Amino acid sequence: MPRKKRTKEELIEASDHLYYEIWMFLRLANGMGSGVFGQGVLNNALLESFTVHTRILLDFLYAERPQKDDVIAEDFFEDPSIWINARPPKSDTLQKVHRRVAKEVAHLTYARQDVTPETKPWPFVEIANEVNTIFSKFLSLIPLELLGPRWNDYIEKRKKGEAG
Repeated sequence: MPRKKRTKEELIEASDHLYYEIWMFLRLANGMGSGVFGQGVLNNALLESFTVHTRILLDFLYAERPQKDDVIAEDFFEDPSIWINARPPKSDTLQKVHRRVAKEVAHLTYARQDVTPETKPWPFVEIANEVNTIFSKFLSLIPLELLGPRWNDYIEKRKKGEAG
């Protein structure tokens, strides 16, 4: 069954929520990548937040089985195949991250028992760079009028040729 075509107003409002997701994701990646938080409950809470935002963005960019009320990248295109054909394939790193979030963070699984000290660290900067590259590709293809007020700085930079 085809997805419901969203109105311009719905997409603008959704874009403001999308802004929050990418903003949090990038800030958390920078903070976690610095290692400034050390070990403990604060580090764990930030890690969980980072992984949840990562999962949300990956589900947005690579919607596999979206629910009817999920906001997905294809919604921003008159022809969804434009995005599907333009986006890069999900890298091995991002496939692993998507699975890890499901198995190590979002669900209580027996797979957690297989995590070793060597496999426990998360490559925050690598994940952030890959997701940001894909997200930038998405932004370069959608019409600026579908971006809400939170995107004003980005829109101005893009009009001046400063945003990618």
